[in-house]
Amino acid sequence: MKTGNIKAILFDSGRTLNIPRTGYWFITPEFFNIVHKDKLPENQEILENAMAEAVSFIDKIKYVKTEKEEYLMFKEFYKIFLIKAGYPEISDNIIDALAKDNVYNDDKFLFFDDVEPSLKLLNEKYKLGVVSDTWPSLERVFINKGLMKYFSVFIMSSIYGSCKSEKLLFKIALEKLNIKPSQAVFIDDSESNLIAAEKFGLIPILIDRYETEDLVSRFPIIKSLAELSKVLNL
Repeated sequence: MKTGNIKAILFDSGRTLNIPRTGYWFITPEFFNIVHKDKLPENQEILENAMAEAVSFIDKIKYVKTEKEEYLMFKEFYKIFLIKAGYPEISDNIIDALAKDNVYNDDKFLFFDDVEPSLKLLNEKYKLGVVSDTWPSLERVFINKGLMKYFSVFIMSSIYGSCKSEKLLFKIALEKLNIKPSQAVFIDDSESNLIAAEKFGLIPILIDRYETEDLVSRFPIIKSLAELSKVLNL
C-alpha cells in the first residue's frame, strides 16, 4: 500500500472502535432489569421476528438529529418489540426506561483496548475522523469517554439522512477535512461499506475484530488498530 500521500484516516464506529456491552445493539445494559426475561417467549423465532419488525421501523427513519428525537424513536422501537414479542406487562414506564437506557447510558458500548493508544499515535501524523451509520448519542459517548479530542470530523448518518453505502457521508467528511479521496483511508468491518468507499476513491481496509477463520478479502485485513500502524508504515 502506498502511504506517502495519506493525510487522513476515517473509521467506522461499531465493531471497529466499539461493540455493544451486551453483545447485542438493542439489548441495553439494564434491559433485563427492566424487562423480565422469564416473561418473554422462549421461542427464539418469535423474538427474532419481533426485533426484526422493530428494526424495520427505525430503518425507515432517515433523519434523527437530536438525542431527544433518538429517545422518542427508541420508545416506539421498544413498544413495537414488546407488542410483537407478546410481552404481558407493557407500560409507558417500561418503554421509557428501555429507551433512556439505550440513548443516555454511556456504558452501552465497550471500546476495544487498542483504540485510545492507537488513536493517540495516529493523531500525531494523520487527521482522524469517524463516519458511522448511527444516531446522535454516539457523539456524546465519545465525548464522555475522552475520545473526541482525537477526531477532526465526526459524521453520523442520521444527521444527514444518508448512509455510508450512498457515499454522501464520505463526501461530507472529506470536504470538512479539505482533502481528496485518494488521501484518506477508510476502516470498516463491512465489505459492502468498503466497496462503497473504494468506489468513492478512498483507500479501504477491512478490520476483523473476531479472529474470523479463513477470512478472505480483496482488501487489506487487520485484526487490530495496532496492525494499522504497520500497514501505514508508521
